[in-house]
Amino acid sequence: MSSAPDVALSLRLTQLLPGLQTGDILTTILSILGIALSAIAAWGISTCVYNLYFHPLASYPGPFLWRASSLPWKIALLKGTMHHDLMRFHEVYGPELRLKPDELSYANAQACKDIHAHVPGRPEFLKDPIRLPLAPNGVMSILVSDTKNHARFRRLFGHAFSDKGLRTQQKTINTYADQFMEVLKEVADTGKSVEMVNYYNMAVFDTIGALAFGESFNSMRHRKIHPWVDAIHKNLKSVAISHVMRSMGIEPLTPYILPKDLRGARANNYSYAIEKINRRMQQTGEQGDFWDRVIVKSGAEGEINDGTGMSKGEMLNNAAVMVVGGSETSASALCGATYLLAHSPDKMKKAVKEIRETFKASEDITLQSVTGMQYLTAVIDETLRMYPSVPGQPPRVVPKGGATVCGKLVPEETRVGVSHIGTYFASYNFTRSHEFIPERHIDKSLFPDDNYAAYQPWSVGVRNCIGKNLAYAELRLILAKTLWHYDITLDRSKTGDFLDQKIWSIWAKRELWMKISLAENAK
Repeated sequence: MSSAPDVALSLRLTQLLPGLQTGDILTTILSILGIALSAIAAWGISTCVYNLYFHPLASYPGPFLWRASSLPWKIALLKGTMHHDLMRFHEVYGPELRLKPDELSYANAQACKDIHAHVPGRPEFLKDPIRLPLAPNGVMSILVSDTKNHARFRRLFGHAFSDKGLRTQQKTINTYADQFMEVLKEVADTGKSVEMVNYYNMAVFDTIGALAFGESFNSMRHRKIHPWVDAIHKNLKSVAISHVMRSMGIEPLTPYILPKDLRGARANNYSYAIEKINRRMQQTGEQGDFWDRVIVKSGAEGEINDGTGMSKGEMLNNAAVMVVGGSETSASALCGATYLLAHSPDKMKKAVKEIRETFKASEDITLQSVTGMQYLTAVIDETLRMYPSVPGQPPRVVPKGGATVCGKLVPEETRVGVSHIGTYFASYNFTRSHEFIPERHIDKSLFPDDNYAAYQPWSVGVRNCIGKNLAYAELRLILAKTLWHYDITLDRSKTGDFLDQKIWSIWAKRELWMKISLAENAK
């Protein structure tokens, strides 16, 4: 028996479409739906066929489904597993890979030069504005800017990251490295294993706070991770989801699709930058941090508008970028190096031997004295090969008129990028690529077929990492002090494969449990 609503609906449809019985109306509706679904299916199939066989990038190799549709790429991005796919695909398909219908991924040195290096007379390959949107205030930063403004930002920050700037910052970095040793001593005295991801995050976050804003975040003092660290990770994950929504033309729906814990992540991340930069602007005189030259050129409120300084909005955006670039990347490298050394006791023994034979007292370990540590530097270089601090290289956009990459003309608007993971783990680039062998960076004849020109963890060209020298100095100092003071072994009962992590622009680090004890030379 039909219900009252069914009868009412049938009567209403009959009134709207006179001459048709209820059964005819339902049949018509189903027919329309069938036609619509068929049209959608036909469009999807024809698009896939075009992408596979008639698209300008059809000749590039890659997995069938990824060449046909961007859907597999979007799923991998959301899941945080893109790096696993890139590693596998580049090994199978070679150094030139079609990652999705309009994007190419490369794993060789020539692509790095063609995409990132400056070529006279050729427009720059700019970063993808869809993948890296502007900050909430709609203003550019050193991470997302056109060629002219990027050069201005580099000039303003250049002094802080120069050799002279590094000498100025030496005392600050040493102070926080020594404080980190005291924090570790408390844990060592308990005899319990320690989760090193949190401890390294505290150390580098306090250091970047002092360097970037003239004041520490006091994470080590309170023995607690600053909430900005969590906000950074949540923000980057929400950005990945937003990008997928943006590419589908449904970005306005993002707030309704984001998980609850990610909603407002971008605003929270930005609010911390606003708070810190406002406090820094209130300080007078030189502070020995990143902003001294910026404020001289810009005014305390960014009011100097002669084109040489920064606006207040640009300061805010660059502050957020500096914190991520100066903390998360270094913390990841420290975690990676510690795990890889502890997982390879013979390599750990070599590193410890070099450090403890070179330095007789903790006070001897300084930014300057660690620069000549050959094996320690090789450990860092090999860590960045196997566990690059910025694993998710944002793609560039081929400029108008197209450009040549690896000897082939690539159409304009194509997304192109060099995959660190795909490059460094490819057997055609590095011998025994899945093994941790720091010696390869010391004696190049050990593996003569290794393609060292393809090893560019800091990128190349005018947009390479501005903080490379600072990062190297900080990594060498903290690792040297840690391995001089403490004997460290891996707590295998609590730590699995640390390198098996997900990525949303940066590593979503797993827990890293270590057993540490005070070394004999430090007692």
